[in-house]
Amino acid sequence: MTLRRQFSLMASALIFLLLSGNLVVTVKSASDYFQQQLNARAYDAATSLALSMSNAAMDGDSVKLERMIDVLFDRGFFSEIKLELISGGDLYRRATQATVEQPAPQWFINLVNLEVVEAQTDVTSGWSRLGSLSVRSHTDFAYRDLWSIVSAEIIWFMWMALISLVALQLVLRWLFKPLVLVEQQALDISERNLYEQTSIPRSRELRRVVLAMNKMVKRLKILFDEQAAISEQLRTESFIDENTGLLNRRGFDDRLQHEIDHSEGRSGILILMQLKDFAGFNQHQGREAGDALLSQLGSAIQQWHHQHTDALVSRRSGSDFAVFVPATDRQHGEELTSQFFGYLSSTALSKQAALKFHMGAVMLQSDHLSAAENKLSLAQAFSCADVALRQAQLQQQNHFVIYDEEPEQAEWSAGQWKDHLQQVLEKRSIKLHFLPVIDAVRNEVLHYEVLSRIQDEKNLINAARFWPMVERHQLAPAFDLMVIESLLVQLKEQPVEQRFCINLSAASVLDQDFQQKLEQLFIEYPEQSALLNLEVAEFAIANIESSLARLAHVLKRHQVGLGVDQVGTGSIAFAYLQRLPLDYLRIAGSFNRGLHQAMDHRFFVQSMVQIAHNLDLRLLGDGVESKEDVQALKNAGVDGVAGYFFSAPIDNLQDALTWQPES
Repeated sequence: MTLRRQFSLMASALIFLLLSGNLVVTVKSASDYFQQQLNARAYDAATSLALSMSNAAMDGDSVKLERMIDVLFDRGFFSEIKLELISGGDLYRRATQATVEQPAPQWFINLVNLEVVEAQTDVTSGWSRLGSLSVRSHTDFAYRDLWSIVSAEIIWFMWMALISLVALQLVLRWLFKPLVLVEQQALDISERNLYEQTSIPRSRELRRVVLAMNKMVKRLKILFDEQAAISEQLRTESFIDENTGLLNRRGFDDRLQHEIDHSEGRSGILILMQLKDFAGFNQHQGREAGDALLSQLGSAIQQWHHQHTDALVSRRSGSDFAVFVPATDRQHGEELTSQFFGYLSSTALSKQAALKFHMGAVMLQSDHLSAAENKLSLAQAFSCADVALRQAQLQQQNHFVIYDEEPEQAEWSAGQWKDHLQQVLEKRSIKLHFLPVIDAVRNEVLHYEVLSRIQDEKNLINAARFWPMVERHQLAPAFDLMVIESLLVQLKEQPVEQRFCINLSAASVLDQDFQQKLEQLFIEYPEQSALLNLEVAEFAIANIESSLARLAHVLKRHQVGLGVDQVGTGSIAFAYLQRLPLDYLRIAGSFNRGLHQAMDHRFFVQSMVQIAHNLDLRLLGDGVESKEDVQALKNAGVDGVAGYFFSAPIDNLQDALTWQPES
């Protein structure tokens, strides 16, 4: 029961007691007064009538006596008048009802019960007693008047009680408004929405409560900011180049190694870029000018990165830069390399005519081979890119070269890719695979990651390889809707209890039409939608946060979870964790691979565990492939782990639901 309701009940009880007590006192006083008046009237009537009867009684004129009694009795104020003569004979009048209608409810008459006495007096003549006269007042008029007073009092009291209670509710609402705000503030804190109340109540007790809550919010903000700052500082110092703000050698190599080693890794093109004779530029222009040039170049590359958020960009050392851009095939890779080359030529390096730069690139995975057939070691990848860079440096002018490796079969053109992807959309021929995520404590399936595949003439192509072309042709919203709808249909045919996670592209989140169609799917499949988790990559949040916040409200209405994938790969501060209504975080696999040997990685994961758990979020580790890394993640306190150590993606829902982790 709310405090306001308790106050209302207490005030209502107090008002009822006061009004009831006042009513009882009023009824008691009025009944005593009426009773006294009735008895007094009877005595007065008996005395005056006895005096009037003296002569008639002495003469024995019975007719005159009767007329005297009738005159008094006909007034209706008396219920009984009786004359007993000594000479013999009685004269009396008696009435059972003085009013046409019942004067008051019977329960009221029984409750009040006016006790009137019979007034007696002697009829005399001189010293002779002629007879005895008795008169009793009638109570009907008294009950009628008393009931009229009481009913009017009750109506008045009811109006006053109603007005008092309404006024009390308004006053209590005004008084307790700060408490309602404090309650909402507490609920918002549990939802990771930290803010301070600006409206401070005047009453001392409520003022203290509001100020205490504001103080707690300030402290929580400080604690979260400190934890987030430590984690961000660690990430910056370990993986970010101080001068350019890009990934350093280690950060780039770790993430690229994860991309090319993982069977679900993206195919793409690795680009090495080097400024020619940068050492001579430093000697002639000074190191400050060299640092400024590197900073400008880093800013330009970051601006380009905003248009290619899934790319990896880094400064390796000196004037050497490395870029990895997801690409589907060599033709696509050549286009991306050419775009990047032209962008630098027209921006940061356009005014440095005397300073030449060259690029060398290599495709890490060709379109016609499977991932297992195309895996390159990190050293081999850089070696091939370096060969291409040396070839480019043979040219005096700015130039780029892509490592020449003859494909075993012809690659698809961009038009062929578009036709094939549109056929997939028309035929709804997407294939879903399921990767189980294991609860780190109970060692059971926590939920499933949903991976998508499409079919070419011979093989299945994973999303990491065809998705860059999906985004290039602006088909991401349609493909995301197709994947979600396909899963919902399967879940309707196969009732389950576990949840399923689907990754959304940034383009889908930004598309208003996508959000409307997505909600229509949720309405069409309400029970199945409640089993979904949708997640976005952290590196995309900076550009889509406002749209993602709007989408989050739609998801919440339909009990769909929201998560962030690839945590640790974005350049956005961790403050977004407070602003978005998230359910879980998934640490990027590049942090989890080799975790048991990397102390700074373990410290980062442990920091993220503290941040996530303080915000009531689950933290998951992805991409683990060794027992040691699994144990390191469990020791750090993560809630779930996934990777090829447990299982490869399972190609049908039925097998996924019957799969169990090894004990």
